[in-house]
Amino acid sequence: MNLLIVEDDKPTIQSYLDNIESFNKKSDVLIVPKVFENLEDAKASLISPDYDAAIIDLKLSPNSVELEGLEIVNEIQNKLRFPMFIVSGSLGQVEREESAFFKKRSRDGNFKEVLAEIIDVYNTGITKILGKRGTVEEHLNTIFWNHLSNSMDLWINDAKRTPQEKENSLLRYTLLHMQEHIDEELEKYHPSEFYITKPIKKNIFTGDIVELEKTRYVVLTPSCDIVVRQGGSRNADFILFCKIISLEKTVKNYDKLTSETSEKNDDRKRLVSFFQNKTQRYHFVPKAESMDPGLIDFQDKLTISNKEVNTLIEAEKIIRLATISQPFLKDIISRYSNYYARQGSPDFHPDEIYNSLFKID
Repeated sequence: MNLLIVEDDKPTIQSYLDNIESFNKKSDVLIVPKVFENLEDAKASLISPDYDAAIIDLKLSPNSVELEGLEIVNEIQNKLRFPMFIVSGSLGQVEREESAFFKKRSRDGNFKEVLAEIIDVYNTGITKILGKRGTVEEHLNTIFWNHLSNSMDLWINDAKRTPQEKENSLLRYTLLHMQEHIDEELEKYHPSEFYITKPIKKNIFTGDIVELEKTRYVVLTPSCDIVVRQGGSRNADFILFCKIISLEKTVKNYDKLTSETSEKNDDRKRLVSFFQNKTQRYHFVPKAESMDPGLIDFQDKLTISNKEVNTLIEAEKIIRLATISQPFLKDIISRYSNYYARQGSPDFHPDEIYNSLFKID
């Protein structure tokens, strides 16, 4: 794991290197430190980076009051993709909030804990996926030479589309091919893949999970009707919301279940059947860091006029929490459609049918 260290204090640098050497003896991951003591050299190293994480001091000159390290932070955040750990005595001057990829740690803290945090992020594989030479770059290279190179004439010779329309079309084409490559390698989905948080589309859209009066709903108006057209109008006069109900209020004996409950337990089996969407009326939505689990209830729904929805959003009475990602949204829409497309067949008296088969008088 290549670790960028930007630090000007030599005793601190030596302490870092000693800790890394000690850490490497006990870790499955070999940390390779690359140390730069000034702003210029550190910035130059970012031209062709191969880093998996960075530890950055804010003050890189003994007599300077400037937080030069912030230039490195901004450079990484604007152009690159690997986590940063600010280790400094000047943290009070940094207003930026922490996230999984941006941490602030005191210089007086335990440096081995910082290394452990860095390894935890590295072990997710995120830098291998999205790093400078990661999996995404490999797939893009394959798509460029093996797919696009064989079909580019279709875009080059297309006189009907503007350059911007061609660019958008090629972007979608690339992402669809990327999805095919990724799907080939994946097995089980992680529950967090169910959601896109926060919603990316500017306006409320199909698959959005929203909160209204402390209750969650999913938007199921078809995308062709809910999309905002030129002029700001939609085909849909009303937007359809299906309520997301809690597992506690729906699943019998849910409150009695624990992580130790046996797989043979009937209550656990009943809950798992909801995970597997075996009840037509409901569709399970999983737990993620910012989202509670629940069940979309296809019977418990409401419609609100397009105009009123816009008013409620502007007044922050409808809050967009997340969007359900593909292919989960397709499955939900399909199940919702099938639920209301059911055609009940006329009933026969079973004894009469049985008797007719065997000619019993």
